[in-house]
Amino acid sequence: MNVERLFIKNFHRQDPRHITIMWWLFFATLLLTLWGLYIILPEVPIQEEVVYTLGFIGVWRYGWKTIHLFRGLYYQYVRYPVLSSLAEMTHKPTEILVVIPCYRTTPEISAPVFKALIDEIGNFGVACRAVACVTDEADIGIIESQFDKLKQRVPVTLFIIDQDGTGKRNTMADALTLLAEDRPVSKDSVLILMDGDTVVPEGMLAKVSGFLMRYHDLGAVTTHNKPIVKGNSLTRQWYRQRMAQRHFYMSSLSLTYRVLVLTGRFSAFRASMALSPDFIESLRYDHVKHWRYGKIRMLTGDDKSTWFYVLKERWKMLYIPDMAVTCLEDAPSGSFLGTSISLMTRWYGNMLRSNIRAIQLGPRKAGLFLWICLLDQRISMWTTLIGPSLALFVAALLGPKVVIAYLFWVIATRSLNVLLISVQSGQFHPIFVPLLWYEQMVGSLVKIYLFFHPNIQRWTRQQISQTDQDRSISHEIKRWLPHLETTAAFSALLIFVMLLYG
Repeated sequence: MNVERLFIKNFHRQDPRHITIMWWLFFATLLLTLWGLYIILPEVPIQEEVVYTLGFIGVWRYGWKTIHLFRGLYYQYVRYPVLSSLAEMTHKPTEILVVIPCYRTTPEISAPVFKALIDEIGNFGVACRAVACVTDEADIGIIESQFDKLKQRVPVTLFIIDQDGTGKRNTMADALTLLAEDRPVSKDSVLILMDGDTVVPEGMLAKVSGFLMRYHDLGAVTTHNKPIVKGNSLTRQWYRQRMAQRHFYMSSLSLTYRVLVLTGRFSAFRASMALSPDFIESLRYDHVKHWRYGKIRMLTGDDKSTWFYVLKERWKMLYIPDMAVTCLEDAPSGSFLGTSISLMTRWYGNMLRSNIRAIQLGPRKAGLFLWICLLDQRISMWTTLIGPSLALFVAALLGPKVVIAYLFWVIATRSLNVLLISVQSGQFHPIFVPLLWYEQMVGSLVKIYLFFHPNIQRWTRQQISQTDQDRSISHEIKRWLPHLETTAAFSALLIFVMLLYG
C-alpha cells in the first residue's frame, strides 16, 4: 500500500493552504504588535547579572541542541547508510511474528491498517504468526478476511484474543505468552509489536528484519513516525512538531546504538528475546519503587517497559530514519489545552517513572551519552521555567516592557530551535515556534507536578487510571505531602529567581 496516498475521512496530514497562510499572518501580526508595544513602552534598566544568567542557560541549552544536530546528521548521512547497505545483503528471517492490539478502532481505521500489514507480509514472503487483540466483533471480520487472502501467498497462523479492558500491557503479555507456548521460535525470527492504528509502508519488514539478521548484538529497532491527525489545525501541527523533535533526538542517540523509547506504534524485536519469560513478565508486571508510595504498578507506558528491559540486558538498539509508519492519531475530544495536557500527563508520566531507574543503571550500562540525556531530562524541566519566572518577577517591579523583551527572546530562541530541528527532519510550519514554547512551558509544569505525584497514571483511550496503590502509609499523608512538596519546589524556584535579580 502506498501510504502517501492514504485517505481516511476527517484525518489530515497537512493544513489546507489558506490555513497555513492564516498562521503566517498570525505570526507576522504578533511580531509587529510586540515591536510596536516595545517602542511605545518606556525603557527599563536590566541588571547585567540577569542577562548573563539567561545567556548562560541559553548557551547551555542550544549548545546541547547543536551537539544533537551534528550527531543526528552524521548518523543519518554517514553512519546509517553504511549500516543499511550491509543489512540489505543478509538473509530473511525464518518467521515473522506480529502482535497488534486494537482497542475500539473504527472499521475506517482497521481496514487500511490490516490491508497494509497483510500486503507487506505477503510481499516479504516469509511465514507469519499473528495475534490480533480486539474488542469489537466488527474487527474480527475485517481481520479474518484479510488474513484469508494472505494464506494463499505464505504460511500464516492467526490468533484472535479479546481485550479484557485492563490495559494494553496485559493484553500484549497474553499475546506473547500465546506465541511462546504455541511453538519454539528460531534465533532468526523477528517479532513486531505495533498498534492497531498504525499503517505499515512497503518495504518495512525487509528493512527492520535486515538489521536484526545482520547485527546479532542488536535487540530491537524502531522507526520514524508520521502522523495523520483527526483534530483541529493546532492539534495537527502539535503532533507534527512532536514527531519532528522525536526524529531529531532519536537520530542523535542512535549514533551510539541507544534510543529513548521503543515506540509502541511500531518496533521490531529479536523474537528469541521478546518471547522469553523475563521479557513477558517485565511487560505484564512492570513497576517502579517510590519511597512514599512503595511499589507503583505501571499501567501505561508498555513501550518504556520494553525499552528498559532491552537497555538493562545490554542489547543495542537502533532508529531507522528512512522508514516511517503512518500513525492515525484520533486525538481526545475537547479543547487543545485539555487534549494536550491529557496526553502530556500520560507521556511525561511514563518518561519520569522510567527515567530514574534508567539513570540508576549508570553510564557504563546505559551508555554515557544516553545517561547524560536522561539527566538532562530531569534538569531541563526546571531550567525552562527560570526565564518566564524571571520575566514576570522583573515586570512586576519595572513594568510590562520586560515581558515584551522576553517574548522577543522566546521568538528568537525558539525559531532557532525549530530551524535546527527542521534542518534534520525537513518539517517546518510557522506555528511550530509558539507550539514549541507552549510544550516546553506547560510540559515543564506537568513534569514537575508528576515528579511529585508519580502514582498518577491515565490511559486516554481506555479510560484506565490509577492514583493510589500503596496503603501502607496514611492515606491523608500520601494525599497532601505531594502537594506540599510541589509548593515547596515552586517556592524555591521563585526564591532562586529573586536572588538572581538581587
